[in-house]
Amino acid sequence: MSLPVSHIMRANVAFCEESTLLKKVAEIMINDQVGSILVNKGEESVGIITSNDLLRSVIKGLDFEISKAGDIMSGILVTCEYDEALDTILKKFEETGRSRIIVKKDGKVVGIIRRAVAERFKGFTGLYTFSPKTRSLPFRRGSGSTTS
Repeated sequence: MSLPVSHIMRANVAFCEESTLLKKVAEIMINDQVGSILVNKGEESVGIITSNDLLRSVIKGLDFEISKAGDIMSGILVTCEYDEALDTILKKFEETGRSRIIVKKDGKVVGIIRRAVAERFKGFTGLYTFSPKTRSLPFRRGSGSTTS
């Protein structure tokens, strides 16, 4: 039996609205010490912005005083349930190619799990064999996953 994702997810989830200026998005991420922020439309999460998305925006020359969260968010969210097995989550990461999965309980967002964290945990416990496609190295911070 595999550990439920709730045991290793990050419960500190930051949110903003589609209309939030990128400057405010960056401030929230820094203040909340998170690497991603969920973008809401009303009560529903419709996208996600990562620190890499913000860096790409800087490179593109976007004005953070004018550009909004909805302009740069990734609109496809992959979700899982709070009690889903970590093995199932790892398969979702492989199938979708996403770096983060949103964790829900009773339809409400309760956390986020990063692919790197899930892979490191499974690698550390020896319960998961990395596929040749991901070639992720657990314990090497900054190495990340690469796909061929």
